[in-house]
Amino acid sequence: MLIRYTTLLPSAFGLPYWTAAAMVALAVGLRLALHPLLGDTLCDITLYPVVLAAAVLGGSRVGLFALLLGAAAIIVMPPEGQPVLSMRSLVDLSLYLGSAGLSVAVAASLRATVERLEVAQERLVAALEASGTGTWRWDLRTKQVAWDPALVHLFGLEPDAAPRSEADFMRMIHPDDRAHVRRVVDEAFAKGVAEYEFRAIRPDGTIRWMDARSRMIRDGKGASTPLMIGACLDVTERKLAQERQALLIHELNHRVKNTLAVVQSLALQTLRNSPTLAAFREAFQARLLALSATHNILTQELWESASMREILCAELNPFGGVDGQRVSLTGEPVRLTPRQALGFGMAFHELATNAAKYGALSSQIGSVAIDWQVTNEDGCPHVVVDWTERDGPVVQEPERKGFGSRLIERSICAELDGALTMRFDPGGLRCSFSVPL
Repeated sequence: MLIRYTTLLPSAFGLPYWTAAAMVALAVGLRLALHPLLGDTLCDITLYPVVLAAAVLGGSRVGLFALLLGAAAIIVMPPEGQPVLSMRSLVDLSLYLGSAGLSVAVAASLRATVERLEVAQERLVAALEASGTGTWRWDLRTKQVAWDPALVHLFGLEPDAAPRSEADFMRMIHPDDRAHVRRVVDEAFAKGVAEYEFRAIRPDGTIRWMDARSRMIRDGKGASTPLMIGACLDVTERKLAQERQALLIHELNHRVKNTLAVVQSLALQTLRNSPTLAAFREAFQARLLALSATHNILTQELWESASMREILCAELNPFGGVDGQRVSLTGEPVRLTPRQALGFGMAFHELATNAAKYGALSSQIGSVAIDWQVTNEDGCPHVVVDWTERDGPVVQEPERKGFGSRLIERSICAELDGALTMRFDPGGLRCSFSVPL
């Protein structure tokens, strides 16, 4: 970063002016010491660099102060044998004031330009740091590259490990992207600009997506030089978000189709097994609400997984909920995939509906206990669920399977590749099923 010249001579206690006065005095003393060699010619030769240095280091005011001190020295020390305000003295003074004044103007313009450049550079550095952008330059003729500290940090490198050559940089690019980068760079020489993305391999082995934009430096005639400059930004999070969005859209399309198929099947099967239109409406609406309850839980979890306990609470809520007395839950925390959650939800809904109509929940003293645990079967984890009803009406095995029983079998066995056992004990229904996680 450029150093402001104003910091070279702090303004506290008038130090720039005292420094200028000392420099003028030193210049006058040096001129007197050189008098035996130079004679009366070039009487103000040592004052010019002093005025220029004072203007550069202290500013235009300090430069003018040194100029006036030098003018006073010229007036009080005229050439030997000449009066104080002789024609020769006036000519020397005029030449001095004009030349030294021009030096002060040039120095003031130089200081203003440097300060503007420094402010612009500070703003650029702040913008790059805020955006996480690093910059680089690439000499295509010598194959040398130069990175700024921000880019070195972006690639996870130590400051002394920044690449120095094209070969060093290419080794940091994912092998599958090197040909693409090389082709884009070659095309940029003709087009003048290039925009491309590539995967960078950090020293710790992690892969980050980089977005690079570069352009060729052109000479005064508009022709491209072999020098390329550019900026690089880490866009890994953006790429992951894009991939996740594409996955979610694909998953959404898949689930919408599956849901429509399930709804269609529920409607047809419920209609076949409903004696009246009112019975169909009641049963179909209850199954849709059960499906919706599971969907709501999965939506809250971004369709990644769902808790076994949450699914059970949602499906049992229309039948009085889980109160720990009539309905109790016991089991370790288990996360279900979306497909498993939908299958379990429909199965639990059918079991709860049957319990409310014909089983334990149809009785004032009946109760339902749902227990589950994770076991290891042949090296694969399985969740084993036991649905036990007690103190309800005497249970008898039905002569034929209704749609509810078939839906449970399809949800557990066909959809989830599980195993199902249903025992119609006189004391209450006992349903056990095991599903691989």
